[in-house]
Amino acid sequence: MLKLYPAYMRLFIWRGRSLYFGPSVHLNAHAYATVVLHVGIYRPFRIKIANGAWQSCRCAIVPAGTQHELDFEGGIHGKIFIERDSSDFLYFKRRFTCPEQSLSFFQDFELIDKLRWIYELDPDKSVIENCLDSLLQCDGDLNLVVDPRVQAAINLICNEPDCNFSQEYLAERADLSSSRFLHLFKEHTDVPYRRFRTWKRLFLALENLNAIDNMTIAALNAGFSDATHFSHCFRDNFGINPAYVFRGINRFEA
Repeated sequence: MLKLYPAYMRLFIWRGRSLYFGPSVHLNAHAYATVVLHVGIYRPFRIKIANGAWQSCRCAIVPAGTQHELDFEGGIHGKIFIERDSSDFLYFKRRFTCPEQSLSFFQDFELIDKLRWIYELDPDKSVIENCLDSLLQCDGDLNLVVDPRVQAAINLICNEPDCNFSQEYLAERADLSSSRFLHLFKEHTDVPYRRFRTWKRLFLALENLNAIDNMTIAALNAGFSDATHFSHCFRDNFGINPAYVFRGINRFEA
């Protein structure tokens, strides 16, 4: 007989990856700025891409920038975000062979078992990290190489999130035309500059919110104009209101 576990919400953030668990009913149309792996921990879930038909699956990889809706019908949702500007992205591509620009449905029993084990046992964050390293087969052989001009722009975005660096300013720093800089940036990040910047700001705001428990201050420190702007961007990227997540989250470590 299947043992039932409490429906906890948990969020863990590392440099190159993030892991979320929680009960989920329906996530409205949204698009992430990085690749994400969705898993139904105990049963299949439904997913719809843009205006397409609903499809049922147990595991799905959704590329960066792909608009989609999710319906877990109250089941436990597990998802792993893999940051495009980290070596984890290379290990992820090697571990899960799938087209980079199209949705992929599959069933992976090792993946399901490991995520269910993490969810049910709720171990220390270091144990979770080691488990994900094992899942992604991180053996130290792969190193991500990003064009130094793009990396310099990423560093500015992450280190000075409250500064609205224009694409013209970043292009000039890189000694490129604006159009060439934007093309190069998307080539290395899979999404346009502004969406990538918003994504990084969102995760910084999440870390701030976890530390200070004040949405307005967390949003301002991460570069958003106010809490309303943060909430709008959060819904656009995650398909849900941030207040719902942070009212119900049981464990958050960044």
